[in-house]
Amino acid sequence: MMNNKINSRLVLSVLLTLGITMSISSAFAHADAFSNLSYKQAKEQAQKEGKILIVDFMATWCPPCKKMEKDTWVDSKVNEWIKQNAIAIQVDVDKDAATTSELNIDSMPTIVLFRPDGGGKEFTRESGYQSPDELLQWLNGAKSGKSAEQVNKESRQTSDGSVFERVSKAHKLMVEKKYTEAHEEYLWLWKNVSNDAPVVGELRQKMIPFEVRQLLLKFPEAKGEWIALRDKAEKDNNRAEWLSLNVMLDDNKSTLAWFDKAKKDAAQSQKIIELGSYLETPLFAAQRFADAADYLYPKPIELIREYHKKAAELKNPRPDTQFAKDFDPFPPMVFTVYCAYTGAGRDAEAKKIYDECIRLDDTPTMRESLDKIRNAMEKVRTAKTGSAAK
Repeated sequence: MMNNKINSRLVLSVLLTLGITMSISSAFAHADAFSNLSYKQAKEQAQKEGKILIVDFMATWCPPCKKMEKDTWVDSKVNEWIKQNAIAIQVDVDKDAATTSELNIDSMPTIVLFRPDGGGKEFTRESGYQSPDELLQWLNGAKSGKSAEQVNKESRQTSDGSVFERVSKAHKLMVEKKYTEAHEEYLWLWKNVSNDAPVVGELRQKMIPFEVRQLLLKFPEAKGEWIALRDKAEKDNNRAEWLSLNVMLDDNKSTLAWFDKAKKDAAQSQKIIELGSYLETPLFAAQRFADAADYLYPKPIELIREYHKKAAELKNPRPDTQFAKDFDPFPPMVFTVYCAYTGAGRDAEAKKIYDECIRLDDTPTMRESLDKIRNAMEKVRTAKTGSAAK
């Protein structure tokens, strides 16, 4: 590694002499996640804004650094996290020997974190390649005051097998009416599993809120802790968390009030689409099918085609997904889209959705399911018309 480092510096020196360094800089583009501040400026700015400081030590000759540049630092979730919580800079060890030496960097990549409450002292660091999910897990841990060692330990505790065991245990406890113990398990899952975690993140987003909602209906004395979590999510402007907690607390009223305000703001349109999975339940429960069609699925045919591609990927065996051979994940994906347009009485558009679904997946399951949805929505529309006439 040392020989590679010396050779890289010789090459860099020659290029500088010839005035052709642009070829290097364009090959290792500066990701949007990073600001152009110096280490000293970034440290002052992070302290001023009360944010975490992320310092990524890298080198143009370092393969793991290049992989992170390509895969991790350009990830939209990573960029959004940094935008909300941190100031991030990159330090090229070949160009800034002073900062590299000051922080005792001896391997690349190394990421050093400073918390705003740390008095300028380093909080934690990690060396080596990190995927977007691994980086986010570490950053979220650091935000809550956990060192790299603590996060790694909890990562082992929150492995897929451990989480699935806890979910099963929590459900079993609830069936046995051991509500206090079940509540403790669900609370642990909520606090220790990330929405971004592969596989188990899906449980946290969809299954756990539903399960907790059922628990709180039977064990309302536990609501206080979940209300506190919701208040914190509101304070942190974590809208996805807030919406999930509203589902648990059976508080569609608050969700719909936020939605009605947000939909009038054009700048929020993409945010609403991104939060669509959290908004489906309250909108459909309130029979606001037109709002679902307009704001959650404004381009239904494009969405149907995206779902079809995703379903095809899911049917391919992967280490983290396994479906029964006769299970087709595509039909359930499209039901809410078709339901919204039929429920809203937008029959011409609903017909196009129907035809596209059949074109992509002409199976008895798809046809029967779509026909049942259409018949059910026609009854709902008739009942609403009759109720309005009275």
